[in-house]
Amino acid sequence: MDFDLDAGQLAWLAEVREFLRCNVTDALRAELAEHNLEHPGGEVAAFRRTLGTKGWFGLNWPVEYGGLGLGAMHQHLLMREFEYRGVPGPDLTVTSVAPMIMRHGTDQNKREFLPSIARGEMTCALGYSEPDAGTDLASLRTRAVRDGDEWVINGAKIWNSGAQRSSHEWLCVRTDPQAPRHRGISVIIVPVDSPGVRIRPLIAWSGYRTNEVFFDDVRVPVTNLVGEENRGWSYVTGARDLERGALTNAGDLRRALDELRVLARTPRRDGTVPADNPAFLRRLAQAEADVEVAGLMGYEAASMLADGVIPTVEVSVEKVFSSELRQRIADLAIDLLGAEGLMAHRNPDAPLRGRFERLYRFAPLMRFGGGTNEVLRDVIAQRGHAMPSYGR
Repeated sequence: MDFDLDAGQLAWLAEVREFLRCNVTDALRAELAEHNLEHPGGEVAAFRRTLGTKGWFGLNWPVEYGGLGLGAMHQHLLMREFEYRGVPGPDLTVTSVAPMIMRHGTDQNKREFLPSIARGEMTCALGYSEPDAGTDLASLRTRAVRDGDEWVINGAKIWNSGAQRSSHEWLCVRTDPQAPRHRGISVIIVPVDSPGVRIRPLIAWSGYRTNEVFFDDVRVPVTNLVGEENRGWSYVTGARDLERGALTNAGDLRRALDELRVLARTPRRDGTVPADNPAFLRRLAQAEADVEVAGLMGYEAASMLADGVIPTVEVSVEKVFSSELRQRIADLAIDLLGAEGLMAHRNPDAPLRGRFERLYRFAPLMRFGGGTNEVLRDVIAQRGHAMPSYGR
């Protein structure tokens, strides 16, 4: 497998870097540091509008769906560079939901939803987990019952990240309670401003916000059903594989290592230089090698997508490896910086505006976001090596 970039991809990489040089402003960085993505109508919103105007949300979509017709590698390169600069690029609506609509949606699904996703106007929270159906998603109980030309939805979702700033839910529901667990499931797109939708925040110890979302007699048109009724399990599993690949791009890990190398050569307050410590240098060298491996995994997944294949085992390996590497890098940074590494961005003395403190807080989330690493190891064993599931 050849991962050398061709002339067109190199030109694209240069275009993306020039765009970021011109558009990542101090005001955008300040807003992200203070509010993350939660400040409506501010610098982040303006940045997203610029991306939508350029067509970069749908850059690798076919032209007939409002895209630019570029390749999966172009999207991978863009996301890597955006992560390196710490700014929001195409989200899971673009990378996970839209490809499933293109592959499985009805003609009306495609006409109604894809153009607004490409413009950055429609964003979806992923309505999967429930209080009694997380890893075992096929146990979900949220029901959708057809009533004439509408679906009536009742139930609740949990760990529903981004619902507070999304326009729609990509909602996994049970439409046939008599069918086997994996067969009576459908996906329905639900506007979050529909009567009967209620969002309640859940704040993790890291400060990250996720949500509980309740659906009480929520009515949506029957045309909001994605694809075929009771075929949603295959749509969800495909979307989850794409989600894992999108969540584990190594751009921010490369940025963290670049910054750590600089810090390692900077004298501490007591005059010692971390780079003079052979044990620390060994850990830094291992992290450097691991980040290169994570980058190659990303290239592999993008190459498979370019060939029309949704990777399953490969992105599960990538997700486990890169999420645990993220924690190791965070640990390494805190060991290097000591107590100063725990200063948050609001402290004027925080190294690198508290970037490693934030990495340390958020790294654990990546070990279960998109599927817990323990379960993904089981997926790798079963699908990648034809081994039995644990406990069987």
